[in-house]
Amino acid sequence: MSLSYFLQTLVTGMASGMVSYMMVSGMSLIISGMNMVNFGQGAFFVLGTYLTYTLAAQLNFFVALLIVPVIVGCFGWFVERAVRPLFGKNMLYIMLLTFGVAYMVCDLIVMFWGYSIRLLVLPRILKGSIAFFGIRFPIYYIFMIVVGSVIAFAFWFMINKTKLGMLMRAIINDREMVACLGVNVNRLFSIMFMIGMGIAGLGGVVNAPITGMSPKEGLSVFGNIMPILLIGGMRNMNGCLPAALMVGLANAFGVIVFPQYYNLIPAALMVVCMFIRPQGIFTKKEAS
Repeated sequence: MSLSYFLQTLVTGMASGMVSYMMVSGMSLIISGMNMVNFGQGAFFVLGTYLTYTLAAQLNFFVALLIVPVIVGCFGWFVERAVRPLFGKNMLYIMLLTFGVAYMVCDLIVMFWGYSIRLLVLPRILKGSIAFFGIRFPIYYIFMIVVGSVIAFAFWFMINKTKLGMLMRAIINDREMVACLGVNVNRLFSIMFMIGMGIAGLGGVVNAPITGMSPKEGLSVFGNIMPILLIGGMRNMNGCLPAALMVGLANAFGVIVFPQYYNLIPAALMVVCMFIRPQGIFTKKEAS
């Protein structure tokens, strides 16, 4: 493998990993703060992709990049309100409800956009390639990496450097104590859920020009992000980015090395992780 081909594959894997990160980081926030697994995350990712088709055609891609996450986040508010009565009850009830929501979202996509697979045409400024040291890289893949990096920094800054993030970290550690201090826990749950869903919608926007999506993929996408969650750690938001990049790079290079079996690579990494470090590769082992 030549150096140029290696670097091009590296950029492709990083771009793919950044899209996965946008789905996984929001889901990790919901799991950590609300102690629930949202099976609708993949469906809202696909919804973000289809909304981008419409808004990019009516306005432009960059406007869709700003508006779609807000729209998807607002949908998340309604889902959180529907799930709220089940907080504190058996986790299975929440899982089944969010799974049903995923089906409903997929049906709504079919109702408005049909079953056809759509692929968004890139804006002119993001078409073509750019050369670094004589090696050409697709401009849009660089754009994906930049957007993902900005979201990763913004997510880290929000969690670690803002009052909202302080409350989120507090509610993750001891929600009863936070409630006793007069914090509106339900409102905080709504904000966390909306942020988690909005980031997934943003991933759908960024993914729209790359991969043609169909409504039924709203259910299968969830299975694709589970290995990343387990590798990074189910309740470890800091592990989302390195885990997503690891899986993205493994897929990119796996296509070259194992073209017939590369789809099994994330599952294989997950199985190895479960045997070696069940708590996640990027999660510190708790002292016994």
